[in-house]
Amino acid sequence: MNMHYSIELKKKLCEDICLHHASTIKTAKNYNIPLKTLEKWITSYNKDNHCFDSKVEFVNDFKLITSDPIYDDLSNDELKKILMKKDIEIARLKKGYLVKEGGMGEKGFITFSKKNTK
Repeated sequence: MNMHYSIELKKKLCEDICLHHASTIKTAKNYNIPLKTLEKWITSYNKDNHCFDSKVEFVNDFKLITSDPIYDDLSNDELKKILMKKDIEIARLKKGYLVKEGGMGEKGFITFSKKNTK
């Protein structure tokens, strides 16, 4: 099972282990994290202690977070699926509408302009 852990948790646990000498095995058990996963985080942290800091850029007044931990442990197929969904969402927004999930799994269109652009 592929679990997603927050960047804040990864950083906190690595700091606890590397800086405050907490037990790696006990930490893994206490947080129900596979030991190998925690060891990978520690290796990354030891190489660069800023590896779990969010990297923020501003492009044309848009705030971009260039390092997003939710994508770190995904396979190529999972990343491709997310990218495809984002491309579809962008295309819909360019046309001026958004698909919103309603009750009972029904989808409805929300338009942003009075003119139908479909």
